[in-house]
Amino acid sequence: MSITDLKFDIDRDSKTPLWLQIRNELFNCLCRDELRPGQLIPNEKTLVELFQVSIGTVRKAVGVLEKEGFLIRKQGLGTFVFQHDSSSFLFEYFHFALNGSDEKQSPNVEFISFDSRKATKSEAEELNISTGAPVFKIYNKLGLNKKFYIVDKIVISQQKFPGLSEEIFKNRSNTIYNLYQNKYNIFITNCSEKLKAISADEKISSLLNIPLNAPILKINRVGQTYNNETIELRTSYVHTSDIDYIHSQNSTFGESI
Repeated sequence: MSITDLKFDIDRDSKTPLWLQIRNELFNCLCRDELRPGQLIPNEKTLVELFQVSIGTVRKAVGVLEKEGFLIRKQGLGTFVFQHDSSSFLFEYFHFALNGSDEKQSPNVEFISFDSRKATKSEAEELNISTGAPVFKIYNKLGLNKKFYIVDKIVISQQKFPGLSEEIFKNRSNTIYNLYQNKYNIFITNCSEKLKAISADEKISSLLNIPLNAPILKINRVGQTYNNETIELRTSYVHTSDIDYIHSQNSTFGESI
């Protein structure tokens, strides 16, 4: 069903501005999957007729959704719902830069392991599943020029990703978030991070080939959907001796690898 077939509840007597009501209605369409990633939204003329408002009101509502990162305008083509892909520079969640360099670089990824286990109590609480429910635990290494600087541990619910296997994960043609989006209809739209300085334990020091107890950053990241449903728990162990970890999130989105 097209959103042009839907009926929207716009209250012209409300103290809430019309543009904000329209922004919220369009955002709700995203949450209900009535607008899908990569989909072209109706043009301004159609939205004016749909909401029975001025073109200026429509432009403000759409413009806010663009600034928030939910929509992206393509010159000569129209306005689309944002989708995760490897070329989406605007929403890349982080980059590397070699120390002393201003050039941002996206890291190379090396697969380490893919396991099935039971969720701990804290994992279950964050993922809103039962303690002991099956989860996937995935490890990757990330680096530049054949040297690795980050170990990533990812925990996701098996219920959300039925049929996911090591083979599917390893052979994906794009980012992890792109895999979530295209195969499982799960769209990560916001991420939060907590950083802490720690010392590398035996496992991390071995994987990154650094001294035991070397200073590293531990970054806990939570990936959520439009509805603030937690989908992914990610812990990154970052050795910053030769690199700068650059977090650049200009919107609610975060592109991950």
